[in-house]
Amino acid sequence: MPTHYKSADFSQLYRQFKSSTGFDDLNALNSLIDLGSDYLFFPDLAEHIDLLNKGCAVLEERRDFLEIRQAEVVRLTSRISPATELEELVELHRRLNVVAIELFLRGLGVMEIHALITYYRHRLTEKVIAIVSRKLAPMPCDFTWFNMGSDGRREQTFFTDQDNALVYEVDGSQEIDDYFENFAGEVVKALDQVGFALCSGNIMPSNPDWRGSLANWQRKMDEVFHDQSQDNLLRVIILMDVTYCTGSVTLGQKMIDKVHQMIHDNFGALMVMARSAVLSSVALTMFKKFRLEKSGEHSGMFNVKLFGWAPLIMTARVFALKYGHTDTNTVVRIKRLEAQKHFDVELSRNLQNAYRILARAKMVSQVEAIVSGRKYDYYLDPANLNKSGQDELRQALISVETLQKLAYNSFFGSGGL
Repeated sequence: MPTHYKSADFSQLYRQFKSSTGFDDLNALNSLIDLGSDYLFFPDLAEHIDLLNKGCAVLEERRDFLEIRQAEVVRLTSRISPATELEELVELHRRLNVVAIELFLRGLGVMEIHALITYYRHRLTEKVIAIVSRKLAPMPCDFTWFNMGSDGRREQTFFTDQDNALVYEVDGSQEIDDYFENFAGEVVKALDQVGFALCSGNIMPSNPDWRGSLANWQRKMDEVFHDQSQDNLLRVIILMDVTYCTGSVTLGQKMIDKVHQMIHDNFGALMVMARSAVLSSVALTMFKKFRLEKSGEHSGMFNVKLFGWAPLIMTARVFALKYGHTDTNTVVRIKRLEAQKHFDVELSRNLQNAYRILARAKMVSQVEAIVSGRKYDYYLDPANLNKSGQDELRQALISVETLQKLAYNSFFGSGGL
């Protein structure tokens, strides 16, 4: 499978990654040219290379290395469209994943890794759906396939599973419902074959909860928003990161508009999400030391997703929804909240850095799992970071706590609605 990595492929690179100070192209460029205050990190590989081109001969070797790898990515992704069989996509996905990890270990930043992986996995998903569609009977009506979770937020990392939804146009036809039940099941199996693991929470269109006609989806959302049980709250949270993947753009936009209209019309649901966000624990004690597991196989470690990255994403999401921002990417949400003066500049910068640090810690924990041969479970040992890395991680978690306190005051304190 494309995400069943071989530890030998990365062991030497990982040792170098841990023992070196790493690449800091932003600092190197700032010593040569004025990047301006907007550059906390490179948004993608293309812009990284463009700026290195302005760094003159000093950074020429670094630029050349990245251009070679960019060309390799372009060559591999260009082979996705003409592929006719799933087996071809399995190998392309595997090779692209290897390139992504190598680039990360050679200094590419988290936003660039997100952009790269999200891009090629989106292309792979489109192609899987096209291959399955050709093998089935003609499509009976328009449909849209949606991404959710990290894919919906454009925040993909080295391991992935399926978080998808399906909507189709015609309502009330058993024949069409049966067609899309079969279609969804075939696509889910094909995606699994190509390296998108089955979702442990069954958030896939093979589950009838995550597929249906547009009218059926509207009925489902009415039920979900008006019955704020724990299960329904989870469904609402997942839907807040829904984005178009492939199929009918028009139908897809109708679905997305409906989701955001529902959250606008049901502020109580947003308040429930806000309460969940502000009550999510962060991996710090009251004395700002890391809160680590005391026993068991994860002794001395903490779950960087559950106790760092997720609270930041959840809290940024509820602020964005409160103020009507529909973009799903966490950093974009933070920037837009700053632009509209809901976050001051210092908080925005701290949160963007916190996102970068926590996402990087998540990626480091994934590489550690790969090179050790253990199953990936989001746990990170802070002792594997140097003092500077530990201080950065601690400050990131403090920034998340600051955001949670602001959210509490905004939603439940004197500043709440």
